[in-house]
Amino acid sequence: MRREQCSNCNSPAPVERGNYQFEEMGLPVVLQRIKLVKCARCGNVDPIIPHMNDLMHALAWAVIGQPSKLDGREIRFLRKYVGKSAGEFAKLLHVDHTHLSKVENEHTDIGDTTDKLVRFVVVNLSPKLKGHVNQLLASLPSMKDSSEEKLEIQINPDTMEIQYA
Repeated sequence: MRREQCSNCNSPAPVERGNYQFEEMGLPVVLQRIKLVKCARCGNVDPIIPHMNDLMHALAWAVIGQPSKLDGREIRFLRKYVGKSAGEFAKLLHVDHTHLSKVENEHTDIGDTTDKLVRFVVVNLSPKLKGHVNQLLASLPSMKDSSEEKLEIQINPDTMEIQYA
């Protein structure tokens, strides 16, 4: 059995496969069957994520491609994913930066049209996602204008396969 060092207490800990609630991005994402360092001494669990950049691209596409309306956390994630400040992103969306802040902090809802605009702006700003424009266009008719039915994003980090549960 492979062992690694716990990042919390420096004790040796076994590496196991399992699902991991990836909360570091501020989104409800589960990484499926990922290698985990599970420390019996302190209870800490560390994921081993070998292709973090690929995972971020897959996560961005999973957020953009979901059928429900984007929420503030997802918009903040996408804005940061493309490396834009709130002011820069607000200008691209033709909204005031204070409005964007209220949206990102869940104090106000994003409009239906702006929701779609966010998706297209991010796809076009990301060299890794530009090839998905036609997929996004094809999915527009099935997108809901509400965020009531939020689905959990599940990603297999080995294959970057995306599922919604």
